[in-house]
Amino acid sequence: MRSEGVVLPFSFLLLWLPLWLEICLGGDTLKAKQNITQDSKGNLVSSNDTFELGFFSPGGESGGKYLGIWYHGLEPQTVVWVANRDHPVADSSGVFRIAEDGNLVVEHASSKTHWSSELGPSSSTNRTLKLLDSGNLVLVEDHSETTYLWQSFQNPTDTFLPGMKMDATLSLTSWRDSANPAPGDFTFKLDPSGTLVVLKQSQLYWTESLDGSDTKIYDFLSLMNTSWTRNSSFLMFQQKPHHINKKSRLIMNSNGEIQFMKWDEDDRQWDKRWWEPDGACDVYGNCGSFGICKENNLIPKYCKCLPGFRPRDEKSPGEGCIRKSTSCSDTNVTFLNLTNIKVGGSDEQIHSVTEAECESLCRNRSISKCSQTQCQAYSYSYSYSSERELDGDGYYNSTCEIWTGNLSTRVGGGRNLSVLVKRSDIGNNLYLLNEIVSLCVM
Repeated sequence: MRSEGVVLPFSFLLLWLPLWLEICLGGDTLKAKQNITQDSKGNLVSSNDTFELGFFSPGGESGGKYLGIWYHGLEPQTVVWVANRDHPVADSSGVFRIAEDGNLVVEHASSKTHWSSELGPSSSTNRTLKLLDSGNLVLVEDHSETTYLWQSFQNPTDTFLPGMKMDATLSLTSWRDSANPAPGDFTFKLDPSGTLVVLKQSQLYWTESLDGSDTKIYDFLSLMNTSWTRNSSFLMFQQKPHHINKKSRLIMNSNGEIQFMKWDEDDRQWDKRWWEPDGACDVYGNCGSFGICKENNLIPKYCKCLPGFRPRDEKSPGEGCIRKSTSCSDTNVTFLNLTNIKVGGSDEQIHSVTEAECESLCRNRSISKCSQTQCQAYSYSYSYSSERELDGDGYYNSTCEIWTGNLSTRVGGGRNLSVLVKRSDIGNNLYLLNEIVSLCVM
């Protein structure tokens, strides 16, 4: 009788063990045949209690339910990644699991799929999901924890965390608003040319070149003990070693700002340390075509037409400018030499020419073509390369950029730009005009 008394409770334990494991899942890993539900106490928490994964409802209890990752224990809840941002679960019956085909899925209780990792089908049943302390959610085969089949760092939503690599295929898209993680109007990405851009509904909204060390983002990252590591194909956002435990993130905000946020342990809140656009003139094309935007303490945005141009609408100077003369018969043209100008991408690039040849290309095209493809402005730049050619010496790599469409410009963090104008539209005081323009845009 005594032995039967021992066997009965043990059998009872074996019977209920699978259910007990599911209810008390917890930890930082999820295996096949385990799941996370809306009312489950088994959310994943990373090893150092930095991040948590589970279902949340940004619109309140009555709102849609999303699977996401947020900072564990922080108030207010700070979400850094969302799976089913396009397809919320309407009630509390959402389930997150590793499906039979090896994919990660968010499902409704009726087996309707709201989100999938969209990997190729697999017969493997030995896959494990792990939430790392970096905030990266990774799917691996059990025999290889270093090879990621899928990872959230390669499928971000609106947040860039330290350790993430950004290439031209990866972007951040804002929430629609603070209570709705559906994709919003603004997207932050690395352009293939190596330029950071923010797009508003696919149109250029803000841009920042990473060429050179005088750009505002380099100054900011240096002050914040943060750096970008760049090679020919990606950027990595990383914190310096003695700041590695500081909570920080780069977020594409729903109001159009790309923001760097850092957690203040004393005040228990997020501090916005840097953001762009920083003002009205930082928004691309704020003064329209051929207008210069300038800010001061009294006037948030001041729009002025370049010499040789006039407002498209006299009552609305921010609507852009047009040439005073639209005739193509006047071949007596010259150039306004502007400095420190930020301008959108050029329409053409010609390499390995001199500056005189670059100017000549623009001037001759304007004389020979009276169409939408005539040259409006050019910019010449060169950089020294230490790579060895046949003669064993370094060489200068020159680039002539030509704009044939309307120009939208702003002051600061930019390049030298030469805008073609007709002498008849500016008079004979070209030297004085160039001096005035240079003073305006420095």
